[in-house]
Amino acid sequence: MPFTYKAGNSFLHKMPAWCKILFIPLLNIFVFKMPFYVAASFLIIQFILALCLKFTIKEQLKDFSPIIIYAFLLYITAFFSRWAAGGFLLNKAPYIARHTFTNASTGILLLKLFSIIQSASLVFRTSTSLQIREGVGAVESAVRKVLPCSKKNKFTNTLSLFICFIPMVFKNWNQCRRAWFARKGPRGIKMYAALFPVFFSVGIKQAWNASRAITIREG
Repeated sequence: MPFTYKAGNSFLHKMPAWCKILFIPLLNIFVFKMPFYVAASFLIIQFILALCLKFTIKEQLKDFSPIIIYAFLLYITAFFSRWAAGGFLLNKAPYIARHTFTNASTGILLLKLFSIIQSASLVFRTSTSLQIREGVGAVESAVRKVLPCSKKNKFTNTLSLFICFIPMVFKNWNQCRRAWFARKGPRGIKMYAALFPVFFSVGIKQAWNASRAITIREG
């Protein structure tokens, strides 16, 4: 399942969550600003690191699924936009397709996005929800000691809930798909039309339950 914690005893599992929460976004900003070969090298290093942490290739591909879908939509949209600009001439379609799918700037952007997603995957797969919450709390407490802020801690709860809902969204969708296929439902538009209302209602219900639990806990 994408972005799901996987138990382990590696140095990355043992690293304090606040270090990963701070260090990885800063590293990703650096990679995004650097030339493409830096992002490519970082992606390869992270891929090897994930294999050393015993994360399978299948698990890594599942984590890449949002970017793969985004890349597909990006290229298809660009192709049809350029084709429409040429008046939908059939003889121009191969030429437009070749130049669309070999566009260097788009490829570099996707390469950097893959690198960022891989970093996020390493954080989620080596940190539990509780560790992420405690890490965000440690960062917020340090900031509050420096900046004149209210002592009430609301940011940690909000951000940690948002972060922890990311793997939960993938979990809900996978459960909906498995239930659909278990009932021998066919793939296609009919599946998405049937599953999306259920998927959204389950997510909204979970969010409501979480907000009520926090409200009751805070009195």
